[in-house]
Amino acid sequence: MSEHSEPYEVLAFPMLDADGVTIWQKYGGRTVEGYYYDGWHKIEPGDPRYDELLPQARENPQDDDDDEDDLDDLDDDGPTVHPETLAMLMDMQRRTTERGEQH
Repeated sequence: MSEHSEPYEVLAFPMLDADGVTIWQKYGGRTVEGYYYDGWHKIEPGDPRYDELLPQARENPQDDDDDEDDLDDLDDDGPTVHPETLAMLMDMQRRTTERGEQH
């Protein structure tokens, strides 16, 4: 197995970005050669894991003043969600709820 095919471990609860939409999931692992690595998965609407992780991420929002990772430095005006994105997310949530009620 190459280092890229090694399994990784989730290292923290999913975090909701200051934009109110993007979810960040910290991961890490160890390569066959013994090197440790870590990083962040960016999870956006449409990702198969998005609906599952969103409730957890909402409980773990990114602080607005968290400049450790510079993920949101381009948007210093505060978090806003585009109306079309919000409508899409609400529709996705409605459909997910409907699927859950059918089972």
